Amino acid sequence: MAFSVPDVYLHELAGPLLARFEAEPKAYDLAIACCIIIYHYADVVAHSEEKRISEVTKELSKRAPHFQVIGGIANSAKHVELTRHADKALIGLRAEHLEVGKGVAFRDGSYFSDGSSFGDMADVVCVKTPDGTLHDVLFLCQETLRALAP
Repeated sequence: MAFSVPDVYLHELAGPLLARFEAEPKAYDLAIACCIIIYHYADVVAHSEEKRISEVTKELSKRAPHFQVIGGIANSAKHVELTRHADKALIGLRAEHLEVGKGVAFRDGSYFSDGSSFGDMADVVCVKTPDGTLHDVLFLCQETLRALAP
């Protein structure tokens, strides 16, 4: 399988992994794995287009607004705590900030102002970033993959 080809990477690796996460939205391993795979799509694009990774990451962040949060989760899982990141609001994010909670309340990915959701929303892996924002990781992955897919 040519995982060094951006379309193949998205459709044969990221897409199926996201489908597994959608089937098990409380699975920490799938949440972290999805973030790692989706974020490292930037490496594949950089290789394919012979560009610098920083340039590609900026481009992808414009297309996919949650790309930096996905990257923060991916790197905090790898390094335990995020000590540097392009989005300074994510510095301090730790792998243990992931927890199971209610999915987003609204289609734009937001919760009520107090961080709550509707009681009947499915439980999912969530993360509260150091700036105090609560994120539904499944929603982040779905929206980011949708934005990146050609």
